[in-house]
Amino acid sequence: MALIHISIASDPVCPWCYIGYRRLTQAIRLYRKTYPGGGQDTIRITWKPYILDPNASMESIPYIDRMTQKLGADKVAGAQAHVLRLGRPDGIHFRFGGRIGSTIRAHQVIMLSELHDSERFNGDAATAAAEAGAGTAALVEALFEAHFEREEDITDVDTLVRLAVQAGSGLDARSVRSWLEEGRGVEEITQEAQRARDGGIQGVPFFQFGDGDRQLTLSGGQEVAEFLQVLIAYKEGLDATTPPNMGTGGCTEISC
Repeated sequence: MALIHISIASDPVCPWCYIGYRRLTQAIRLYRKTYPGGGQDTIRITWKPYILDPNASMESIPYIDRMTQKLGADKVAGAQAHVLRLGRPDGIHFRFGGRIGSTIRAHQVIMLSELHDSERFNGDAATAAAEAGAGTAALVEALFEAHFEREEDITDVDTLVRLAVQAGSGLDARSVRSWLEEGRGVEEITQEAQRARDGGIQGVPFFQFGDGDRQLTLSGGQEVAEFLQVLIAYKEGLDATTPPNMGTGGCTEISC
């Protein structure tokens, strides 16, 4: 049995991050079903913050207004149609009637959930390896779905508190609200996001398989087969061809 650690640099308002994560989870299911012994391996996902728009206001604006600002009114309809087509095969039904703003608070909640996961399983290595990270993964999925499919405002404290509790991450409403209102973790999040840029990550999603000297990377919303290939390559200790720039799709500061 092997432990495969996958670290994902992501921003909750990046549509390609949602698509890429959905495809990764499909690849993991295939790996467990089809690769010899894959069902016995533990795959742990952790999250690194990436802030596509560091200057975004903490007060949200209509998503359609932001698209118009970035793309121009004449290109919005085409961009929406393109994203809709991309999402459907992966079971994602994008909608554009919500709001968008700074993602700092959403990253705060993700950070709190990861800390909670680590503390929850501290001292029980077997359980930690098997389960730590599951609560945060459910929370991140809930953030994606709320923003992109249910048109909810994930800059709003009340919304984030509700999503954190409903995701089954084990967090309670009082601790989440306190964490957000006190601004805890913000400095660490901004520093981590800057380190990602300084380290050469120019867009998201960005996936790192493994730690230390032995790691493989993929960038962009790759196809399921690409994710599966890298999982197998990592397990077998093989070198894999990894694209240095965005793969089949991704978001940069100027493109999403």
